[in-house]
Amino acid sequence: MVILDQKGFSGIVKHILDLIFLGGIGIFLSLPFALKWYLGLMYTRTSENYNFLLGFLFITGILALVVVNEIRKLLKNLNKRNPFIINNVQSLNRIAVSCLLIAACYVIKIIFYNSFLTIIVTMVFIITGFFSIILAEVFRQAVVVKEENDLTI
Repeated sequence: MVILDQKGFSGIVKHILDLIFLGGIGIFLSLPFALKWYLGLMYTRTSENYNFLLGFLFITGILALVVVNEIRKLLKNLNKRNPFIINNVQSLNRIAVSCLLIAACYVIKIIFYNSFLTIIVTMVFIITGFFSIILAEVFRQAVVVKEENDLTI
């Protein structure tokens, strides 16, 4: 099976991410209504948690949409067989910043509404943010080497 191509594995993943991105936008837009409905099912007093959770979910939702969109851009460039470009480095840096900001939001959530799952999700986003920083630097160095090779010809 071909990995990097429009019709290969990365092309399939890109299409799945397109659907996730569109679904995420739909969820983001319906968030005030869906959260009120959910809290109405779970709790009798919804006003205490509603404002905090709505703000939390809006902020982390936008950041998550940024992450998904940047991964879509990365896959688009990979499908064109053009991985070592500065745009991919910038995308990886934006992913890192977004993941670390999501982790910061979850740290705040831990203070007010702690759960074991919240701690795990926080750690996942911290690790993903750090990994993206490292991967961005690897790609940046590859871009430098590629540009030097292009100039020597």
